Amino acid sequence: MSSTQTVTDQQARRPPRRPPTSTDQRKKLSDAQRAYVATDPRWPEHRRKLAAAQEARRFTLMENEVALIIKLRRKGRTFSYISEAIGVCRDEIGRELKALGITTAHVKSDRRARRGRGFWRSFD
Repeated sequence: MSSTQTVTDQQARRPPRRPPTSTDQRKKLSDAQRAYVATDPRWPEHRRKLAAAQEARRFTLMENEVALIIKLRRKGRTFSYISEAIGVCRDEIGRELKALGITTAHVKSDRRARRGRGFWRSFD
């Protein structure tokens, strides 16, 4: 394999870069956006649609999922473990618990799950 072929393979994998925007172009775009927000009669409707789209994407947990999360947290399970168990992203779990006023603080070591004491532990 030649070095030119390697360079072309790397270039093929890399997405094309946009040319940098000049200061004048940025200023012109900024002024146009400010004028749209300030004067265009379509802006309030556009803003309402943007807000509605953000609300529609909001994920909420069902009551039984919240109860299961609380039960698993009492057992000392981590958010990573819980997210795998119920199939919900750990960020969503944390956000939803905070919204409900439930603590997401670190579980104290005395309440976390402990290793078993069976005879098989002797093989560790």
